[in-house]
Amino acid sequence: MDVLWQSITEVAPPKPQFTENNVPDLSGKIYLITGGSYGVGRELAKILYAKNATLYLGTRSETRFDDAVKYITADGSSNGELRIMKMDQMDLPTVALAAKKLISEVDHLDSVWYNAGVMGHPTITNTVQGFELHWGTNVVAHFLLNALLTDLLISTAKMANDHDSNGWGQVRTIWVASDANLFSPGADGINWDDVNYANGTANQMTCYGQSKVAAIILANEFGRRAGDQIVSLALNPGHLVTGMQENRPKWLQRLGNLFSYHPKYGAYTELFAGFSNIEKDQNGSYIVPWGRFGTPKASVREGLLSRGIGARLWEMLDESVESYL
Repeated sequence: MDVLWQSITEVAPPKPQFTENNVPDLSGKIYLITGGSYGVGRELAKILYAKNATLYLGTRSETRFDDAVKYITADGSSNGELRIMKMDQMDLPTVALAAKKLISEVDHLDSVWYNAGVMGHPTITNTVQGFELHWGTNVVAHFLLNALLTDLLISTAKMANDHDSNGWGQVRTIWVASDANLFSPGADGINWDDVNYANGTANQMTCYGQSKVAAIILANEFGRRAGDQIVSLALNPGHLVTGMQENRPKWLQRLGNLFSYHPKYGAYTELFAGFSNIEKDQNGSYIVPWGRFGTPKASVREGLLSRGIGARLWEMLDESVESYL
């Protein structure tokens, strides 16, 4: 896809072709959605719940979870189930405890959407463990969660393959990125010498863009490492009216809303990544609104192909989360 045309269609996408109508009955399936109590995650949960799935919703707040349950269940009956996965992605021990609790409660996990994220904050600049806010919340927390859940995901994929010769591709990890990857630093999109910008030189959009490039890189690298069993994809959900914009000035929120869509459309992008047919050579790909294959920042793609940035980031994050595993 031509880069300029892709950028235009990420802002103004064509009509979605993959919607809830393309999703089969999900009875017996178990999914995790981080950030599942608001925005795109809540819209995705509503669709999956209506298809009778059991859902873990990652959230910091029981109140938010309760509000989400009311919203998700408002439209009718379902044989699905909604469960809270209480954790704070700004505090890694809570992520580890939540993951271990989930593992103790289920014998399989069919897919995960690493959907939660922050985009700026008026008062908080670092996580509890001292990571730059976007890096710690959007990247390190999801990497830790994925590390803890990998064995369960692989065992689920093996069960699917044992029961169905076409079982490959049913178990997936979906890493939510953004077209803000275009605003990331340097050729690789990662400020390798100081990902936390301890010197204070980066603005919030640069830090956010870096965190979203990391999602793209990790999706690709996990697809390379676990691709025999698991589909791993990154995506830009689209320009949407969600709580992500709440820390922007009001005038900028109003301006952005003129070019933004209901979060249900972002859920369609996430549905496509989660349930559409994916070929093995498409593993690790980047999806754009509302469910099309695209490409990230050109230099990042080149880095994945020729500079080994996937392995480099993976090893860096391995060191960051080692003490929480």
